[in-house]
Formats: sequence, C-alpha cells, structure tokens
Amino acid sequence: MHIDYLADHPEFIPALARWHHEEWSYLRPGDSVQARLSRLRAASGRGEIPTVFVAFSDGTLFGSAMLIAHDLDTRMDLTPWLAGVFVAPDYRRRGIGSALVGRVVECAAGLGVRRLYLYTPSAEQMYSRLGWSVVERTSYRGADVLVMSLDVRPNSTLVPTATAP
Repeated sequence: MHIDYLADHPEFIPALARWHHEEWSYLRPGDSVQARLSRLRAASGRGEIPTVFVAFSDGTLFGSAMLIAHDLDTRMDLTPWLAGVFVAPDYRRRGIGSALVGRVVECAAGLGVRRLYLYTPSAEQMYSRLGWSVVERTSYRGADVLVMSLDVRPNSTLVPTATAP
C-alpha cells in the first residue's frame, strides 16, 4: 500500500468526491459531487495546508485524509484540522485509516503545527486509540459531533503498519 499526495494522483479525485459526498452530504445540505470535486482539487497541495493524501495499491483507491485550515465554521478559532478521513468499506479494519491519520500528523509536524483538531460524528474510539483527546461535544448542522485534538510534536509520526489488501 502507498500513501501519497492526491495532487500526484488526480485520477482518484472523481471517486473521492463521490465517496465523500455519500458519506458526509448530510452535513452540507445542498452540496454536490461537482462541488466536492472542486474542493478536492483546490485542497490538493503538497506538504502544505491544505493537503490531501490518498492510500492506494495497484491503481485501487482505498481512502483519503486531509490537512486543512478550517473544518467547522462554528469553530474558526481552531486550526488546522485533520479532515476527510475515509476508507472504502471493503478495506476497513486493516489499519488504513490509522496510517492515513499518521501521514497527516507527520505532515503537520513537518509544518511546525503544535496542535491538530478534528471532528467526528462516529469514530471517537479510533481517534482515542491514536492519542486524540476530547475538546467538546457539540451539535453541528443537526448532527451530534465530537471535537478532538492532538498535540503534535516535531517529527512525530503515528503511522501504524497497515495490512495491504
């Protein structure tokens, strides 16, 4: 399995846009796959904020994770954010999501980020296992979500070994 910049693998953008839309469209009423395509292209930096990483092997896309400046428009005081962590259902529970999170944390550390944030409606257990702490429980666009943070150390990595599919 490889984890690399989406910018270097633009062929994955359409699939990611569909996956992200299917998974999180309830948090963005009125959103479209086309709008997600545009946002993914705009976020496809390399070693900067924003950056999108993809996990893949032999042309098969497994998932994504992003480093972005802001993710909750109700918490603009918190920055930057881990976002868009998604693994296709057939490839879950193999360490891919954890490896993607680790790659984002590594990138953030390289950029001098001291604290990283995320929000999740359902993955508290996974993020807690990876060292993330609860900041608050809140409602966001009608969904109960958990805001979490991770203190990032220079040169820190949270890259567990993923089981390649």
